[in-house]
Amino acid sequence: MKTCTCLLAFWLAAAPWPLSAGELPILFARSGRKAAIPLGGDDGKTGRRVALWAFGRRWGEPATVKSGVADFAAPKVRVPIVFRMIPIDDVKLVLGELVVYPDRPAPWEKDRQLVAVGTPDWFDAWSEAVGLPVRKFQKLESLDAGSEQLAEKAALAIVGRKAAGDGPALVHRLAAEQKINVLVLETDWLGGNQTASREITLSPKQMTGALADLQTQSWSLPPAFRQRAVRISNRQTWIAGPGYPLVEEIRSPQRAASSLRTVFSCLPWQQQLGRTEIADELFLRLLKETAKGAPGRPPLDGRWRLLYPAAKDVKAGERPVLAAALGSAVVDAGGEAGSQETRAYVLDLRGKTPPPPDFFEGTAAMKTIEARIGRRSPLLILGDNPVLDTWKWLKPDRAAHRSSSMDTPGCPPGVLWWPDNCLPPSPESQLRLMQLFTDWNISLGDTPQEAGYEDGKNGP
Repeated sequence: MKTCTCLLAFWLAAAPWPLSAGELPILFARSGRKAAIPLGGDDGKTGRRVALWAFGRRWGEPATVKSGVADFAAPKVRVPIVFRMIPIDDVKLVLGELVVYPDRPAPWEKDRQLVAVGTPDWFDAWSEAVGLPVRKFQKLESLDAGSEQLAEKAALAIVGRKAAGDGPALVHRLAAEQKINVLVLETDWLGGNQTASREITLSPKQMTGALADLQTQSWSLPPAFRQRAVRISNRQTWIAGPGYPLVEEIRSPQRAASSLRTVFSCLPWQQQLGRTEIADELFLRLLKETAKGAPGRPPLDGRWRLLYPAAKDVKAGERPVLAAALGSAVVDAGGEAGSQETRAYVLDLRGKTPPPPDFFEGTAAMKTIEARIGRRSPLLILGDNPVLDTWKWLKPDRAAHRSSSMDTPGCPPGVLWWPDNCLPPSPESQLRLMQLFTDWNISLGDTPQEAGYEDGKNGP
């Protein structure tokens, strides 16, 4: 991905306009082709004359609105340019924006077929403007009916609000039945978009997951969005946001779909596409990484052991992530035939009741577990309590235990120690714990995947 942005986009972003881009209807077109721009209400009264403007001047001849539509021939451009549509009788009023792309297709691998199901109008127009080979379906039923005609290497289905259903289960079922990766652009159940008090400017440091290699880049004009969404928790963050992920992958619980990706985006991409080169390249990269899938990725069948508290004492309202993961836990120590069966261990010291003073040094079971803990079977310690000082094997070092690395300095290899003592934990802590369980290939069951939350009130 290039680290520069076109000078025209910079001039355009810096130019003052009566309304912000996030408040205007945004459409996309390809250079030299017809662009039919719908106008509603009084803006679309028949006979009104409107024109396209950019860089302080009018481009081309005005168009006359007919039946609420203004027909233009998109200006010929060599780089993406954003045109404002302005009525002749009121040059201070902006009715909408038309983003025009050069007449050349975006790079895309021919053997990675794209299908779109119930996608928003902006994506349909954008994909045509940049020349992506997308087959469009209105409903999932239409996709099922046409599945025999799809290429064997149909790699990615882009899904919009009209087809996303009421939770991730429908998206996961689509992926498994069609054997296709899925990118969801918008849904009702992800949480409604909320106007932010400030712009959210993306930076390379926010890229994680399949986009983590972008962290080393430098963006001279990064994309800035004027909205954010409060949304459900996820399994793996791809683009981090201020408190909540902006793009994330939610792993399917179905074993047959373990190598398929189901990715969910809550960014209003239409606000930045065509305005900065980085926005277009980042969105294309998102499509490509989702389409690649995750071949060879193991299913979510890892097992873990809860050392403390007892499983019966784990309440969903206090320890929601641990409660959701209990279905994958090894509850009885006698059930462990060997270290390979336990992917990780968790010691939760949060809450008012700590383990007894002889918990670590007075039981043979703990001695056995000490020998199994290592980089392949790590131990996660949640919270802090003076009782840890009695664990000679751990050798706790409170000055060093706040490290975010897997191996906490001063402790045996494989120990991860998070000091947050809050119950219930903050949404950020919950997301962090869900990510860690995902890295361990441990399923969190249906609860965190299928339920949404808002500001941590209903979180997993």
